[in-house]
Amino acid sequence: MTGIERETLPEVGGIIHLDHVNFQVPEHDLVTVFFINGLGLTRDPFRRADETNMGVNVGLQQFHLPRRGTTPPFPGVIGLIVPDLAAIRVRLGRLERMGRFDGTEYAATFDETTAEITSPFGVRLRLHAAGTLPFLRPLGIAYVDVFVPPSTADAIAKFYAEVFRAVVQVGAIDGAPAALVTAGPFQTVRFIERELEDHDTHNFHLSYHVTHYNEVRERIAAAGALKGEGRGQVFFFSRIFDPESGAIVFPLENEVRSVYQQDFMRPLVNRWPIVSEPFSDQAEVMAELERELGFMPGGKDP
Repeated sequence: MTGIERETLPEVGGIIHLDHVNFQVPEHDLVTVFFINGLGLTRDPFRRADETNMGVNVGLQQFHLPRRGTTPPFPGVIGLIVPDLAAIRVRLGRLERMGRFDGTEYAATFDETTAEITSPFGVRLRLHAAGTLPFLRPLGIAYVDVFVPPSTADAIAKFYAEVFRAVVQVGAIDGAPAALVTAGPFQTVRFIERELEDHDTHNFHLSYHVTHYNEVRERIAAAGALKGEGRGQVFFFSRIFDPESGAIVFPLENEVRSVYQQDFMRPLVNRWPIVSEPFSDQAEVMAELERELGFMPGGKDP
């Protein structure tokens, strides 16, 4: 015995990093207003930087937002960890007063530790103040909630456990059966059973890096669910299926990447914490933050 206290953290398993969430948007001006000006996130300056797509950095993860037309409805919630909820409340409030979200689905409610936000595109986000949920960093995507038909949670858990060797649990969230799939350190995809008129996830997709990449790809291809392969250790599949019979359980596009894929744990540029903003086009924003909060986010404690 060494006398050193042993720390026990959750096992991760075959899915080791939830990389990004992808959904289409009609244009990028409103994306910039909401994600960059409002949430304080950062556009990736190196990749997906043209007019066809936008990568928005969230710690070590991203939103991918291709410009392809109206955002289809997504029945789910994306859970973010953020460094400063109060700063985001002020920034979004200012944009709302300026009318930047008029005519959209935008809505937001805040309390001390969380915020429920419907983006202008209709995609729902739940923000958690850093330190209120287990997470390795003060900024990132902690979970994605996907609402699935009743009586599917067990089959979904079986799929990810057997095909991906993922760590999974079947439990309950708000009283509803759910399959919780570990997708990285303190990262989870939560498939929650819920009665809905339409469970279609359209072209929304999740992307993650895995171990046993070749084995998984062959298993997906053998079931006829392989949707296509990209360049450099990445493939897509179109549905969750029963590993034994191949029967479709739930249609959801997944993007699967190996650890050799070039974006694996690529360092991303992030502006948080906002310490200072020297540019004149942000001077009014920073002045209002300091006026409303009584201090500058990222600076010394008030």
